[in-house]
Amino acid sequence: MQNQESLNPRFDRNIEALAKVNPLLVAQLKILEVNKKYEVYIGKDPLNINIYDKENKVSLYQKSPLEETTEKIEEFEPFKLYPFFYFFGFGNGIFYRILLNQNKSIKKLFVFEPELELIYIALNFADFSEEIASKKLLIFWTPTTDFGGLDEFLVAEGQWIYSRIYSLHLLNNYYGRYSEECLKINGILTRSLEHHIISVGNDSKDALIGLEHHLQNLPEMITTPSFLNLINNAKTTDTAVIVSTGPSLYKQLPLLKKHADKITIFSVDASFPILVKHGIKPDVVVTLERVEPTADFYIKTPQDAQKGIIFAITSIVHKATTNAITQGTKSFSMRPFGYTRFFDLKEYGYAGIGMSAANMAYELIVHSRFKTCIFIGQDLAFSADGKTHSKDAIFGEKEAQYKPKDNVLEKILVPAYGGEGVVETTKIWRMFLNFFEKDITETPYPLEVINSTEGGARIAGTKEIPFQEILESLPKVKKSPIKLTPPTKEQIATNKKHIEKKVKEFLDYGYKRKKEVEKLFLKVVKMTEELERLNHQNKLEKINFAKMDKLMDEIDDIKNFFLEDTFIKVFIDAVQSYIVHQELEFAKIVVRPIKSITDKQVKQIDWLYSHKFWLFSLAGGMDATLEIAKRAAKTWMKIPKKYDQNSNQEAKSTQNSNQK
Repeated sequence: MQNQESLNPRFDRNIEALAKVNPLLVAQLKILEVNKKYEVYIGKDPLNINIYDKENKVSLYQKSPLEETTEKIEEFEPFKLYPFFYFFGFGNGIFYRILLNQNKSIKKLFVFEPELELIYIALNFADFSEEIASKKLLIFWTPTTDFGGLDEFLVAEGQWIYSRIYSLHLLNNYYGRYSEECLKINGILTRSLEHHIISVGNDSKDALIGLEHHLQNLPEMITTPSFLNLINNAKTTDTAVIVSTGPSLYKQLPLLKKHADKITIFSVDASFPILVKHGIKPDVVVTLERVEPTADFYIKTPQDAQKGIIFAITSIVHKATTNAITQGTKSFSMRPFGYTRFFDLKEYGYAGIGMSAANMAYELIVHSRFKTCIFIGQDLAFSADGKTHSKDAIFGEKEAQYKPKDNVLEKILVPAYGGEGVVETTKIWRMFLNFFEKDITETPYPLEVINSTEGGARIAGTKEIPFQEILESLPKVKKSPIKLTPPTKEQIATNKKHIEKKVKEFLDYGYKRKKEVEKLFLKVVKMTEELERLNHQNKLEKINFAKMDKLMDEIDDIKNFFLEDTFIKVFIDAVQSYIVHQELEFAKIVVRPIKSITDKQVKQIDWLYSHKFWLFSLAGGMDATLEIAKRAAKTWMKIPKKYDQNSNQEAKSTQNSNQK
C-alpha cells in the first residue's frame, strides 16, 4: 500500500485529511490487503470506472458506470435543497464527487460502505480531501460503526431537525446483497434521530417545573459542598459500583454486602431503601428527578440510615426531596440545562446530562477518575416474568407505568445481556441505554466498564463479567469515608449576592426579547389577515410579496435569537419542545424544490403562515418562563415591580391579537 500512496497524490491527500477526523479508518486502510476481492477497469473516459467483484463474479455497475452516475445525479435533482444525505455504498466515488460539486446546499453527506477495499478504491479516484477535512463528507466502514460512535456526528448541525425527510439511499443494485448491514445502519441512524427528538420532549411543563425548583433550591444549594468538591474527593477506592433497581438486583445483594468495605457504592435513589433493608450503606446516593414521589425513597426509610452518606442531588429536585434528607451530607449540582448555566456557578455543575440517576452516577464516576466502574441491577428491560424492579422496591416489582405492550408488533426489543437473543424494553429504558452507550464511547480516559447485571439488556461498550468473579479479583483494601467541605460564610454571602443579580439579569433580558417577538407576531397577524382579505376578494395578484419578503427577513432575525448564548440559556429548555416539533415540519417546506415564480410565492405564503403559530408559541413559552422565574425567586428575594407591569401589558396585547 505504501507504494500506491506515493504514486497517487490524490489518495495521499484523502488519507491525510481522513487521519484527522477518523484515524481508526486510516489505520484499517493501512493494513488492508488490496486487490484481493476487487479488480478495477477504467474506460476511455477517466470517470468511467467499473469495479469487478471476483468473489461474486459481478460488476458494481451493470451499465456503463458513467451512464449510471449521470442517471443517479438526475434522480437526485428534486433533492437539491436537502442539507443532509445518507448513502449506503461508496462505489467508485464519482457520484459523490459530482453531487458535492453541484449541490451547494449540502451540509453533511454520510457514506456507509461495507467493504473496506471499496473505500480504498474510491479514495484513489476522487479528491475528497477538502470535504473530509471539513467533515462535510463522512465515510464509515460498517463493521466498525455503532450507535455510540456514530451519534456524535449526527447532532453537530442539528440533523435531527430534518428527521421527517430522512432516508438511507442505496447507491445502486450491487449493494442489495448487503441487506443485513444496511438494516443495521438504518437502525442506528433512526435510533439516533429518535433519541434526540425524544430528548427534546413534547411538553414544556417538565422544563418549567425544573426551572421553578432550580430557583427555589438556589439559596440552599450555595450552602452545600459543591459538585467540584464531591468529584475531587469521591475516589477513596479504585472501583465504583452503580447500584440500580432492575429485577436482577436482589440476587446480587449478598455479594454487595460482603464486599461493600472494598468498593465505592453509588446507589440510585430508588435502590437506597432496598440497600437499607439489607444492611448495606452506600457511599453516595444520586437523585436527579424533579417529581415529588422521589421524596418517598427517603421518607420511607429510617432517618438514621442517612448518616454518613453523601446525597448527590440536582438543583431541580422537588423541595419535598431536599426536606426529606435530614442526615448525611447534601451536595447539590446542576444539570446542564440552559437556565442552570445562566447562573454561572461552575463549581456546582454540571452533571445529569443523561435521563436517569444511574446515568448521572456514571458521570460522577468518570469525573472522579475511578479506574473501574461496575453496573449491577441495570436491566433496562422487563424480566422473563414481566417484572420492572427488584424485590423490596418501594413502588413494587411491577410498576404500572412500564406495563409491556400486548401487541407483539409494538414491542421494543434490544439485544440481551450475554449477546444471545433479545429482551423487551421501553422507550424510556432505551433512552437510558442510549445515554450509557454514548457516555461510555465518549469517556475521556481508559475506564474499565463492567456490566455485572447478569440479566436484562446488553450495554455496548461494557465487559460482561459475573459480579462474584470481578469482586473476588479486587485488592483486599478497606475504603475510607468520603469527606466533603462546605463553603465558608463569606463564600455563601458572595454567592447569595451573585444569584440575586443573575435573577434580575434573567428578567431584564427575557422581557426585552419577548417584546421583540410579540411585536413581530402582530405584524405577521396583520399580513395574514390581508392575505385572507385578498383571497376572499379574488385579488391575489395584489399580494405585496416585497412586504412579505421583509417580514420573512424579520422572522430570520428572530430565529437568530437561537444563536445567542443568553437566549439559549434563558429560554431554550422551556420553548424547545413545541418549537422543535414545528421546525420538523418546516424542514419539509425548506427542501421543497422551486421550479417557477408561482412555486416560490406559494412557498413564501406557507412559510409565513406556519410562522404565525411559531411566533405565538414562542412568545407564550417566553412569557411562561418569565412568570415561573418571578414566582420562584419571590420565595427568597424581592422582585422589582416593573416586571409585573411589563408582563400584564404584554399579555393583554398578545391575547387580543390571537383572538383576531
